[in-house]
Amino acid sequence: MSTKKPRKSIAKVATKPALLLGDKIFGVARKSQKPSDSLLCWAEQYFLHHVKDAPKGTERAKKRDLTIFLSFYTQAVGHDHVDGWTPSVNKQFQKHLSKTIVERTGKPYKSTTINRTMATLRHFGRWLHRKRPLGAGDPFENVKDIYVESPAWKGISPHHLLRLKSACDLRLKACTRPHQNPLLEASVFYTIINTGLREFEVSLLNVSQYHHRGFFQVIGKGNHVEPKVPVPSEAREHLDRYLETRESTKPADPLFVNRFENRITPKDIYRIFERLSEQASAHLPKKEKFVATPHDGRHTFLKKMAKHGIHFAQKLSRNRSVREVFRYIQPSEEEILEKVESSI
Repeated sequence: MSTKKPRKSIAKVATKPALLLGDKIFGVARKSQKPSDSLLCWAEQYFLHHVKDAPKGTERAKKRDLTIFLSFYTQAVGHDHVDGWTPSVNKQFQKHLSKTIVERTGKPYKSTTINRTMATLRHFGRWLHRKRPLGAGDPFENVKDIYVESPAWKGISPHHLLRLKSACDLRLKACTRPHQNPLLEASVFYTIINTGLREFEVSLLNVSQYHHRGFFQVIGKGNHVEPKVPVPSEAREHLDRYLETRESTKPADPLFVNRFENRITPKDIYRIFERLSEQASAHLPKKEKFVATPHDGRHTFLKKMAKHGIHFAQKLSRNRSVREVFRYIQPSEEEILEKVESSI
């Protein structure tokens, strides 16, 4: 008769949280004896499975959200046992954030920031409750977001868009110094306003992904891969001219590179929009000067696409929910005033 111990099931082993950072997780000291009962250990497991390898900005934001909550939790509850996580704790944490002064700004957290933090915790809490049911049930039951007024549309107005395009034309003729690359600037600008791609999505593109009037296998938010993103002729014209100037365009090479032949970063793209805005505002009165951002370009593109229907805009936005698209396509104050005046 065999004396071997029965093997543990893979399912049971997989649900045990791994303690990889010692007794401190996200900078917070662990107090529970068992990792399987430690909220901090479960938070680490959640981070490794659902956050790590996301875009750097997303990873930093979610790590910050978890760190702030775990610090509050261990101080307010006095331990880090998972069964202490209840709806009452989340409601108190919400109030705590609304009264906390942010060192960088000297002001309390904005309602949108609090709601985003709570969204991170809501996803973590419901994931945890499925893996290891909590004593009080779903910790977010009846925990509602703080009411937020609809934010103003953040796109680029038609007048500013025309000025930015003129700025591209001027820089293509005037910027001839070795450290300047106006064709790169124009290619990035026209790519964003004609595709709605995010900065990090543009920075990750390779030469092999651009052909047949589109970008293929585009890595997006949450590591979602979009099979094809159409590229209109206005953007293709600048892209093709830019690629002709490149010494090396092997399939694995980055599509956009800086003057050192390194892949451009989202920060580089933001600076491109800053330079174009500065050029576009050069002869405007101080009160009329403006700074457009790459995300403004995304808003502008999706607003234009929404004229063909909300679901059309949602498909091109690569957002999972239609609800997430509404903030991109809502009318500006100028449009509302114009429509109201014309209807009278």
